[in-house]
Amino acid sequence: MKVIFLGTLLDRIARESADFTPTMKRIADAILQNPSETVNLSITQLMNRSKVGSESTIVRFYRQLGYESFHEFKVTLASEIAGSSFYHPYEDISIEDTPSDVVGKIFNGCIMALKKNSEGPIGKGITEAVDLIENSRRIICIGYGVSGSIANNLSFKLNLLGKDALYCPDSHTNAVTLSKLGRDDCVFAISQSGESKDVVLPLQKAKNTVKIIALTGFADATLARIADLCIVAAVPEEMNLRTDAIVSRCVQMVVVDSLFACLAVREGEESLDTLSLSRRSLSYLKF
Repeated sequence: MKVIFLGTLLDRIARESADFTPTMKRIADAILQNPSETVNLSITQLMNRSKVGSESTIVRFYRQLGYESFHEFKVTLASEIAGSSFYHPYEDISIEDTPSDVVGKIFNGCIMALKKNSEGPIGKGITEAVDLIENSRRIICIGYGVSGSIANNLSFKLNLLGKDALYCPDSHTNAVTLSKLGRDDCVFAISQSGESKDVVLPLQKAKNTVKIIALTGFADATLARIADLCIVAAVPEEMNLRTDAIVSRCVQMVVVDSLFACLAVREGEESLDTLSLSRRSLSYLKF
């Protein structure tokens, strides 16, 4: 049975907090003090901000409010904060905007996010990823939904360079593949939240037998914690969760393209010959 709650989520938290346990009330207070920041926190970050002892306390909190997952809770909260706006790249897009306004704001959001990441330590992470991939027998690229398109693109570009790379959109197939990998193999897992169960759960089982590279938005996400190397591609805090991950997808794609270019440069003339061969192999498919 689906339960429909009256009033906004923030109203409910404020109204019901008087009946919460002291621990639950600390979580409620942290959310109410800054709800717009809460939508961009991982479950671990909210745990630390609330000064509670474990992530399971956060789980009990959102389940008590009727939500099955932390993501569902944050999406509801973000929707309330956004109101009539559905995208927030430092400057809201609203239903009154013209197509030119929308295009300008989306481009501006992507430009600012890319600039923010270019000024951070992301280059060091890509360099270390190049080392791991160069020394791997096989690379399994994993991602679902929006991140799936990035993982597929990474697999294709690694194959252009002559790498043995594989992408599959089916989580069951990936779970079987992961069970057959060894320490000379590598998994490149992409999840902006770092909390996608179909990414995290199989990798938790494979952690001790395969090298894991993570591309995510949060350094303390579950995926980041189980990875051997984590590349953090952050999006601005002002952005909400009601979009189709427009900006995070843009940043992830640039990370993948940078990784591809770094690998090509590292391998020098040999990579140019491999790329030429790969392109010739595709030539008969074009008129």
